[in-house]
Amino acid sequence: MPNTKNSTRRRGKKLEDAVLSAAWNLVNEVGYKDFTMSEVAKRANAAKPVLYRRWSEKSELVASAIIKYGPKIDVSIPDTGSLREDLIKLFSQLLVIFDTFGTEKLHGLLSDRLKSIPVDKILNATSSENKLTEMIMAVLKHSDDRGELDIKNITSRIINLPGILLINEVVEHEAMDKKTIEDIVDRILLPVFLGQKKAADNN
Repeated sequence: MPNTKNSTRRRGKKLEDAVLSAAWNLVNEVGYKDFTMSEVAKRANAAKPVLYRRWSEKSELVASAIIKYGPKIDVSIPDTGSLREDLIKLFSQLLVIFDTFGTEKLHGLLSDRLKSIPVDKILNATSSENKLTEMIMAVLKHSDDRGELDIKNITSRIINLPGILLINEVVEHEAMDKKTIEDIVDRILLPVFLGQKKAADNN
């Protein structure tokens, strides 16, 4: 007699969809803290080792489920005529991420996920590999066109600074709001970005 359980197991895209659906439903039911790979495997009728071959830990699986089933983010590059307003508007569009990941049910997910990703991968300066870097460069280019700064003086370390600050805020506080964004922009980013032009002018 054939093994009914094994015969109904899915593979490939069907398996991935079943796992992600099970993960999404489970995290909404029990929250991230009580989420287990074992329960997902059971619900998706999949072997747990199969899950770990695709998702190395639960934070990666939950993040993948949110990307597939959670709110979609449509980020546009602002051009308000002011670097300050451009930066605030850009980062404010990302608040939907924090509104989703920062809920009580998902407490711990962001810090776990960020801690598991190598910093060089998060902050790779190559725009094709880092959408945040690409967006910041576009905002800085608009500011350069307006004469607010000289983009030639902006190094990769400076371009990576917004990402570092946002990640640090999330890891420490698991939250982000517009007031925090404005504080980061006003106290740190504007002095750094605009200070490069002043330093060059004084040399």
